[in-house]
Amino acid sequence: MSESLRDQLLGLGLVDKSKLQQAKKDQRQRVRIPQANRDAVSKVVTQAAAEKVVRDRELNRQKEQKQAAKARKVLLKQFLDQNQLNDPKADQPYNFTHGINIKRLYVTKSQQEKLIAGKLAIVHSGDRYVLVEIAAATKIKDISPDTFVFIAPTQATNEDDEYAGFQIPDDLMW
Repeated sequence: MSESLRDQLLGLGLVDKSKLQQAKKDQRQRVRIPQANRDAVSKVVTQAAAEKVVRDRELNRQKEQKQAAKARKVLLKQFLDQNQLNDPKADQPYNFTHGINIKRLYVTKSQQEKLIAGKLAIVHSGDRYVLVEIAAATKIKDISPDTFVFIAPTQATNEDDEYAGFQIPDDLMW
């Protein structure tokens, strides 16, 4: 009873031995992959694995960059919240440039003097401008180099300047 289908068909006389051997030979040839094809297949598999490793490394690098940028952003926000000197009661406008635009920040009289002297800096964070000390501004630049930091330019004295004797006050209102 445990005879294979081939043996049963042979026993009944439905197929002869030559057809049975031909069928076995065809089946073996279908299963067997030629040596040249095996080499090509293994080469393709190896190349695909190498490409996957490169692609995975690139994706991991991008993911790490995104995580690092997110961590820098959170650290910058915390640092600005701790070191901001903005006073809600400030009434003196201080004009400064951000790129080609002139921006205005309201500061107190003492903050205005410190800004002019170069002891305070203005940092752009999101949609607001924050007043911080110079040490904090340099640390902010270390945390996030692409963050806008405005430090008032120091007055360079030029001995050849014809108008050196005519100083313009910094608190001049137009």
